[in-house]
Amino acid sequence: MSKIIDFRVDPNNYRHWRVDYDGAIANLYMDVDEDGGLFDGYQLKLNSYDLGVDIELNDIVQRMRFEHPEVKVVVMRSAKDKVFCAGANIRMLGGAAHSHKVNFCKFTNETRNAFEAAEEESGQKYIAAVKGACAGGGYELALACNHIMLTDDSQSSVALPEVPLLAVLPGTGGLTRVTDKRKVRRDLADIFCATEEGVKGKRAKDWKLVDDVFKNSVFDEKVVERANEFVAASSKSEVEAGIKLNPLQRKIDENGNVAYSCVEVTIDREGRTAT
Repeated sequence: MSKIIDFRVDPNNYRHWRVDYDGAIANLYMDVDEDGGLFDGYQLKLNSYDLGVDIELNDIVQRMRFEHPEVKVVVMRSAKDKVFCAGANIRMLGGAAHSHKVNFCKFTNETRNAFEAAEEESGQKYIAAVKGACAGGGYELALACNHIMLTDDSQSSVALPEVPLLAVLPGTGGLTRVTDKRKVRRDLADIFCATEEGVKGKRAKDWKLVDDVFKNSVFDEKVVERANEFVAASSKSEVEAGIKLNPLQRKIDENGNVAYSCVEVTIDREGRTAT
């Protein structure tokens, strides 16, 4: 994993996400391309993600803020059946250098922090509409939203199975958001994080792991209803036009130095500095 990773994204070329804008509500669909990983050697099955998936998500969050200020509520959904998101791709992590793992976790954390803070900073509230399995980094994705809705069926659950399955702690804020943000009792949080199959339905709501639980037959209707309620309650000013984020012009020379139109960065790899 030594190739240069390009963070410039064109919305017309998203491989893993789709956004449908409908006035004050935007529907954000996660539909990860299994064969669209940044590197060889793994497939992004079950809506699992690598850095490339999060690069697109970060681009969407920023464009939502600047290009679409009319949006007051963003509904994050899965476009795949029976799964919301399986979290970070394990094979990708297994083949990654330590430095890549560290920077991957930092970037995904920053992306989640960005849309978590969007309600306060941009007046855009994020709802996670969870159908199917929502595990590990997938639940951390939902936790960063301002409101979590879960369908009540045999296949839908929320889980942080990293400890029982991998003997590691969740890497993108899961434990902190469970206890400090959602105020889950610490004894229940301990049980939750030690249970690989996760928690479903009414128990998930009783434990404060989600905000709403509805039967599958009315779930989509209730998501629309809740989104409209949040739009009606929003104090965000009406804005008709946003600011278009044009493509960045960038050059990288043979020494790895980076030049944009207004900023230049000189890399000293031996000295491990950037100026």
